[in-house]
Amino acid sequence: MAEKRKLKTASTTWRRKIESHETFSHDSIDSLGYDWERIGNPKIEPKFPFKVYLPRKAKDVAEAVRECKELGQELRIRSKGHSSNDLVLNEGGAVMLMQGMDQILDVDEANLTATVQGGAISALIDDHLAPLGLGLPVIGDHRDITVGGFASVGGISPASHRFGMFIDNVLALEFVDWDGEIKRCSREDNSEDFYSLLAGLGRHGVITEVTLRLIRIDKYRTIWENHQSHYRSMDDFIAGTKPIIEEPGDVMMERGVWVEFKFPGGKKLGIGQFSEYRETSQTVVHKARNSGSYGVLHGIGRVAGNLPEKLDMALKYVGMGGVMLSPKYASIKNIEFFTDKVLDSTVGDPTRMLIVLGPLDRYEQIFRSCWELMDGYRDKHGCFTFLSVYVKSIRSDYLARDGQDRFCELMFYTGVHPDKMTTELLDEIVEQFDDIVIE
Repeated sequence: MAEKRKLKTASTTWRRKIESHETFSHDSIDSLGYDWERIGNPKIEPKFPFKVYLPRKAKDVAEAVRECKELGQELRIRSKGHSSNDLVLNEGGAVMLMQGMDQILDVDEANLTATVQGGAISALIDDHLAPLGLGLPVIGDHRDITVGGFASVGGISPASHRFGMFIDNVLALEFVDWDGEIKRCSREDNSEDFYSLLAGLGRHGVITEVTLRLIRIDKYRTIWENHQSHYRSMDDFIAGTKPIIEEPGDVMMERGVWVEFKFPGGKKLGIGQFSEYRETSQTVVHKARNSGSYGVLHGIGRVAGNLPEKLDMALKYVGMGGVMLSPKYASIKNIEFFTDKVLDSTVGDPTRMLIVLGPLDRYEQIFRSCWELMDGYRDKHGCFTFLSVYVKSIRSDYLARDGQDRFCELMFYTGVHPDKMTTELLDEIVEQFDDIVIE
């Protein structure tokens, strides 16, 4: 019992240090008028709903769906508003807020499964599991990611080359269809519904309950060693990272990033980094180095957003330097939440993300084509400040086609010049980005 209390205290202390956005709260009424678009366009006008449902159980969801159908109203589903593209906004309309459906219903230690409500937050589920020596194989890197939201989009982590996407670890679902009927499905039963709901962006119903696969793990106290490589050119980064993501070997977690800054006069400076986290001895020294180095980095993250604008901007670049020079030793939990606890997306330049999930054998082609597109727009229009690409490897049964189960994620994380990135220009960039990916 003492061991459990110690684990719970560690997780609670660690969680209190997470605050991803200093400039707004996801839990305010004001947040109902926004989605993730505000990160890329802080001056965007809100789109407030007129009616908000606050369900606590599947029956409440079903009644709300039927009521909206009878009234001829469209119903949008949201929790903390991490979606974009207006998926969770409904100006003047009806929104269902899933935050009240956040209960952990059952943990089956023998069969390594947990059943939770759709609004349960993945980070808090992990905290609940920690005293049991259990955890989620794949978890969102933000404290507010819900299992229903993650299941609706896919979900990637630095462990996805081992455990797949979040949806590869979903075993069963309860949902309410758009006729207001409560249904259940799994990989074996009603599988058509099951696979339609996963990564379905809410088009096929409201996820009210999720059964998840678990693993035995101690995320807060297990330390892994970072075998890190650095690169001075994009050519070297691609050539160096390609074999690593193709054959991870005994790597427990992995991720890479290439970032490039453009200075006055047109000069560009790029640097790349790739981290391979491997098992190591659990010594006092290794644990102390994890605590000390991440204590400094997380301190940067906590201070960000509370200083004068220019100092905040400088601090963000210091944080990016900390990402590029990742600590040598890290707890599993620090690896999972690394960038989110160091870099505040609301500090400094507005940021946008364009994400590709592509076949692993197209890694270089997708990387170069998308980079060339965005770099060209930066040179011509000055709409981007910095460009970066975060790289992860994925082994996914869900994505598998024709015997191919190896994929890669390329997340283009960019700084935006708000006065130069017009809506029309952004639409043009996204359309061409999509064309490259489809091709």
